[in-house]
Amino acid sequence: MFFNTNNDKIQKTNNKRMIYMKEVYIKDLKFGEKLSDAAFAIKNMKQGKTMNGKDYIDLILTDKSGEVAGKIWENNIPNCANVEVGNIIKLSGTVEEFRDKQQLNITYLQKDENFNLEDFLPTTQKDIDKMWKNIKDSIAEINDTNIKKLLNVFYTKKEYTDRIKQASAAEYIHHAYIGGLLEHENEMLELAKTIIKEYPKLDKDILIAGVLLHDIGKIEELAINHTITRTLAGYLVGHISLGSIMVDKEIAKIKEFPADLRAKILHLVLSHHGQLEYGSPVKPATREAFALAYIDNLSAKVNTAEKAFNDGQGSNSDFSTHNFALENKLYLK
Repeated sequence: MFFNTNNDKIQKTNNKRMIYMKEVYIKDLKFGEKLSDAAFAIKNMKQGKTMNGKDYIDLILTDKSGEVAGKIWENNIPNCANVEVGNIIKLSGTVEEFRDKQQLNITYLQKDENFNLEDFLPTTQKDIDKMWKNIKDSIAEINDTNIKKLLNVFYTKKEYTDRIKQASAAEYIHHAYIGGLLEHENEMLELAKTIIKEYPKLDKDILIAGVLLHDIGKIEELAINHTITRTLAGYLVGHISLGSIMVDKEIAKIKEFPADLRAKILHLVLSHHGQLEYGSPVKPATREAFALAYIDNLSAKVNTAEKAFNDGQGSNSDFSTHNFALENKLYLK
């Protein structure tokens, strides 16, 4: 390994493991820059072959500031250790341009054990305690006692609260960072409150319940280790079904929970993607479900556009590459 052993690079000693300060962050990379012993986490990795039959390895690398693509060409594969998704690695290579984006041409790669985990997990820029208080205040304003009981299960019991505070809202697309689920919910709360002012006949309590429960399955769908990855249940079941199972399980524990209210709340969880082709097993069929689907989509799309805009800064192009979530390119100027 190519470790720099200068004393000012050492951050701390933990159980005799020397932990070094990360010096190079993805957000600061520049085209043409040469990297030596730069540390990143592996979020995704796959092997492929060129049209000439030569091997290569594609990687998605992350740290707390963002993500960047990496490429190991066949002639450099022998210089790279066997690593797995989730590993923290140190690499040498060059920052190159590929389709108007940065890509690391990796010439050397080695698994790293001497790292500070906080350097590699992207985290919300918003105050988690303030967002949590906003949610708790919103629950306190709920009038329906059964809805309040249900929400308090998820937002009071430690088995849920710690996971909700840390959860990402996605693996890749929107709010894909620590605290991202909380940020997504807070954005949706503010949007919901605005819509309720304009449409006062909407059932406020049910809509707020939908905001706070629609993505609860994300805490089972996604795992946070060195990176944000999808769990087995996430792949095979998905957060919509996982969320409906979780909510129904807790409803069953509340004595005399009304059957029609149970159906309405489960409908919000199951229909919040709006369309069958987007993963919802049913389409919205109540006013609150329609409002929830569009509120969810607005928060997700604007966050996605913001990320694409920020990622594109420094590009020589006026437009981003095609963003499948936005179904378009984004103007960057």
